[in-house]
Amino acid sequence: MRVNHERLQRRLAEYELDAIVSTTAENLTYLTGIDSVHLGMFPHSGRAFAVLSQDTTAGSIFVCGRCEVDQFLDADEAIAEAIGYGPFYRENPAGALLHDDQLLQQVNDDSRFDDALSALVHAVKKACPRGGRVAVDEEGVPAAFLEALTQQLPGWEIVPAAAHLRWVRKVKTPAELKRVAAAAAAAENAIRATVALMQEGVTERELVREFNRSVAAQGGVPKFTLVRIGANAVAGQRQPTGTVLRRGQAVWFDVGAVVNGYWCDIARVATLGEPDPHMVHLYQAMLAGEQAAIDQARPGMTGEELYTLTMDAVRAAGVPDYRRSHVGHGIGVEVYDPVLIRPGYKDELEPGTVVNIETPYYEFGFGAAHVEDPFVVEPGGNRLLTTLTRDLIVVD
Repeated sequence: MRVNHERLQRRLAEYELDAIVSTTAENLTYLTGIDSVHLGMFPHSGRAFAVLSQDTTAGSIFVCGRCEVDQFLDADEAIAEAIGYGPFYRENPAGALLHDDQLLQQVNDDSRFDDALSALVHAVKKACPRGGRVAVDEEGVPAAFLEALTQQLPGWEIVPAAAHLRWVRKVKTPAELKRVAAAAAAAENAIRATVALMQEGVTERELVREFNRSVAAQGGVPKFTLVRIGANAVAGQRQPTGTVLRRGQAVWFDVGAVVNGYWCDIARVATLGEPDPHMVHLYQAMLAGEQAAIDQARPGMTGEELYTLTMDAVRAAGVPDYRRSHVGHGIGVEVYDPVLIRPGYKDELEPGTVVNIETPYYEFGFGAAHVEDPFVVEPGGNRLLTTLTRDLIVVD
C-alpha cells in the first residue's frame, strides 16, 4: 500500500479520533491516489472529500461532484463507497455495459445528494454511525462550511485534521519513495534535455520551453520552471525573458513538477564553457553544505540541528557570511511536506522522512549558485533519490 496506514491508525487512536476527512487536493491524493479534476479547476470553491474510519485499510468513502465521480475508478487505495452530489447526466443504454461502466452507472444513478454538505454528512454518519470525534481538514473548506457541518452533525465532535495528516505524511512508505524518486528523475531528465540546448544565442524562454516539454513528455506537469541566465538568476521568480546565452555564462535551474501525484524540486547550475572562478568557488561551498546534510542527517535530529550543521559546512567551505532562512523541506504530495530545515524547527527527522536539501546563494550582478536534491533518512545511512551529477555542469 502507498498510504502509511500503520502511522495513520496510530494517530487516530492516540487522539481518540473515530474518523478523518480530507478536504484539500493534496490530502485527497494522498489518501486515495485520485487527482481531483474539480479541486484542480476550482481550488477555492471546489469540494471533494475522502472519509476514513479507524479501520483505514477498509477504504475511504469518496465524496465529489457527480461530474467527476468517475475518478473513483482511478484510485490506487481502496474505495469503500463513491458518492456523487449535484446534477450531471450520463444516459443509460439499452445494452450491456463493461465492468467499469457498470460500477460507474451504479454511482451515477444515485441522486440522493444535491450538494457537498449533505453528501459529506451522510459519509461521516456511515464512517462512524454512533457519533464520535471526527477530524476534518480545516485547510480546504471555509469556516462557514465547517460550522454548517457541525450543525448537521450534533452527535459528532468536529476537530481540525490538517496537522494530523501532515504528521502521517512525514514518513514515506516504500511506494511513496518510488514516486518521489520517479518525479525527481523526470526533472533530472528535463534538465539534461535543456542543458543539451545550451549554446550561444539560445534564450531563457527557449530553455524554459524545453524543460516543460520534457516533463510533459514524461507524463508530468511542470509547476515552476525557474531557468535564468547569468545575473538574471538573482530575480529568479520572474517570467523568463529573451536574454540570450553567451559563452562563459551560467544557467541556473530551480525547477519543480508533479508526476503521478508527487512533487520534485531540483536545483543545478550549468555553464557554457569555462565557468567563472567566483561561480566555481561559490558552487563548491554550496555543494559542501548539501553533502554535509546528506552525510550527517540522522533520525532524532531536529530540523534546526540539520540547518545548523548545513550552514556551518557552507561557511567552513569558503563563504563565511552565508545567510539563509531555511535549507530544505520535506517533499511528497506537497512541495513542502514536513519537515522544515530552519531555525526554531524542533520536529525530529524519522526513518523514512524525505528531506529536500538545498543551499541557494544569490548575488546582485552575478546570479545564483544553487544545488538541491531529495534524500531519504535511513538508520543505516541516508539514500539520495537523484542520479544527475551534483557537480557544476560544464557544457563544452
